[in-house]
Amino acid sequence: MRLLLCSDFYSCGIKFLNRFFENFQNKKCLFIGYASENDEKMYESRVKDLISSLGFEIVDLTPNYDFSDKLDMIYSRGGNTTKCLHLLKKYNQFEKVRNLVEKDNVLYVGQSAGSVLAGSDTEWTLLSEPYNFDLKKEYGKDALNGYGWVNKMVFVHCSKYRMLWDDEQINGSNNWRVLNREFYGDYLRDLKIHKKGSYITLGNNQVYFQNNDSPKILTYDWSNVPVDKSYVPDYLK
Repeated sequence: MRLLLCSDFYSCGIKFLNRFFENFQNKKCLFIGYASENDEKMYESRVKDLISSLGFEIVDLTPNYDFSDKLDMIYSRGGNTTKCLHLLKKYNQFEKVRNLVEKDNVLYVGQSAGSVLAGSDTEWTLLSEPYNFDLKKEYGKDALNGYGWVNKMVFVHCSKYRMLWDDEQINGSNNWRVLNREFYGDYLRDLKIHKKGSYITLGNNQVYFQNNDSPKILTYDWSNVPVDKSYVPDYLK
């Protein structure tokens, strides 16, 4: 099995992609955008442009996609985890994606919500990503289970992390900054909702890496990036 799970693909996950391919030319990537929220189109566009610039041909997963393409990679983007899970099940695509990874050895790249889906259970995300649809009522008691490729829950953004301000994204600046914030890690620390050993955590500079061998957590060195210590999220003020 081949997995690359990360909190942020654009600034971290991409750094490890060449460990799976000698080159990216003439490779085909299935892009799962179901988790997308209305205000996240800019990030999706940037990631698609980045993947395309490497040489990949991008195929969007749509409700009528027939899975006839010979795929080399699946990219499952961030956003609302439960929304993505709902649509995969609604269009009968959840098991098809699973089979591509487990039987056809297609590389699965998860970004944030896409990484959570690779774990054992996703129900905890409803605490921070409310979704007005009862998956258990519609699909059964196990409807919020993930793919289970990681036999634990996957928590992402569990560190101080780097991102671009909106104006820097628009102007194409590469001045990454570190925001003094933890995200989903706060649920583990403050709410204590899970027992130790039932989950793994990924910081924004870490990836869960598996290339047909034993999985490992790899870290990308961001030590040369300046830290913006002035940022305090609203919920900590």
